Amino acid sequence: MTEPHRETYRARIPYESLDPLTIGSAGDDTLVHRDELELEMPAANLLAAIYPDEPPPVPDTTAEARRALSSPVAGPTLAELLAGGRSVTVVIDNQFRPTPASRILPAVLDEIERAGTTEATVITGNGKVFPLSDSDIEQKVGRENLDRMARLGIPLLQNDPLNYDAYTYLGVTSRGTPAYVHRSITDHDVVISIGQAQANHWGYGGGGKLIMPGVCADATIEANHANFTMSPQTHYGALAGPMRSDIDEIATMAGLDATLDVLLDTRGRVIEMYFGPHPVSHRRAIERFNAIYTFEPLAEQGPADIAICGVFAPTDHLFFHTGWGCMSADYVVRDGGTIIYTSPSPGVHTAIGDFPGLALMDLMKPYMPPTQANYERMLRDIHARVIQMWAGCIWAPIYEVMLKKHLTLVTLAENLEMAADIGIDATTSLDEAFAAAMERHGPDAKVVILPYARYQLPANMVRLDAQPLRFPQEALR
Repeated sequence: MTEPHRETYRARIPYESLDPLTIGSAGDDTLVHRDELELEMPAANLLAAIYPDEPPPVPDTTAEARRALSSPVAGPTLAELLAGGRSVTVVIDNQFRPTPASRILPAVLDEIERAGTTEATVITGNGKVFPLSDSDIEQKVGRENLDRMARLGIPLLQNDPLNYDAYTYLGVTSRGTPAYVHRSITDHDVVISIGQAQANHWGYGGGGKLIMPGVCADATIEANHANFTMSPQTHYGALAGPMRSDIDEIATMAGLDATLDVLLDTRGRVIEMYFGPHPVSHRRAIERFNAIYTFEPLAEQGPADIAICGVFAPTDHLFFHTGWGCMSADYVVRDGGTIIYTSPSPGVHTAIGDFPGLALMDLMKPYMPPTQANYERMLRDIHARVIQMWAGCIWAPIYEVMLKKHLTLVTLAENLEMAADIGIDATTSLDEAFAAAMERHGPDAKVVILPYARYQLPANMVRLDAQPLRFPQEALR
């Protein structure tokens, strides 16, 4: 007897951590090859496969930067800010952010040179991330820009959070964070930042985040992260949450004048830019980001039993960075459900050594397996400063998700031993991970596919004005 025909759905899941290849006359970076995993599953199990409707990339990133700098969303142009040769500091993001600073800086340097500025600095907002190597700097800043900066006498600095002589103490924020900000910021007339605006598990990246943690000292970063990372009001879509609000307050205290906020698509290409006063420009960029990448909650159909997440950001070499989407997927998967997270995580070579793909995730090992008792012990260690929350700000929220959901990591074979040592369920096969999840949840399990989970978030998570609360799982049922 033959079985009845069942329709199938072939899912294509991004699975990449590739640096982009430079092609095209405009010099824009375009991913000419996309690594993907395929999964064939019964169509009846598919609850939703959520893909954003992305606008086309700009044809010329440098030209778009010039347009944004001369057409701010509000307030003065960059030329007006620099009028009279006022001193300026430009903050760019670090080597783990795909913002194409090398193609944006020519437009900024044009304005600096045109204004006759005699004192200017470019600084990488490393926060507590290790310094950029020479090759990182060349890739991030660009050889032509470095040569031009040398000719103009513009130094390139990097944040050094333990060297307190390099920082100015600005006081304490309204939430109790001591604000130490790099002197290159506080000693100059004009401060602008260049960074990517996107959703993340703190609320959103970009804007004032280039100041905090970007160019702040260790004490400031640790106080902010330890006090607010684990707050229920710190989550995807929470621009007014305590962590992001504290970040923006420090940026205001530091005198951040304007931000150039870049929207990148899921291939790392620039789709839009916004320039204007802090925090107005960043908010405008985030509103546009939300219009593209939020999705309607699964209130009628959901929640899902299984979520399958992909990885797409071109500079993501560590699960420490790719894994943010676990916190987004949390909101569409029922408690007791499974999150399958595909992330090759090939590791990274740095100026201070090589880091494996699960580097820093091993810091959760003393608290494994995820239990309520171990979670409470972790919280005590956070507030006793036993744990440095610069790293904990990522693995601790993932651990929190693992208290409620089963996490399976699909990754490269070289990461399996370390995953097993930490206590993370891992495999090299998406088919194997999916089969195990179906076995766990039964033949009628409902599946949601979030191919770009690190960007994607339910629209009802977005809280731009009011103090937000976590979206209750009960409301999804």
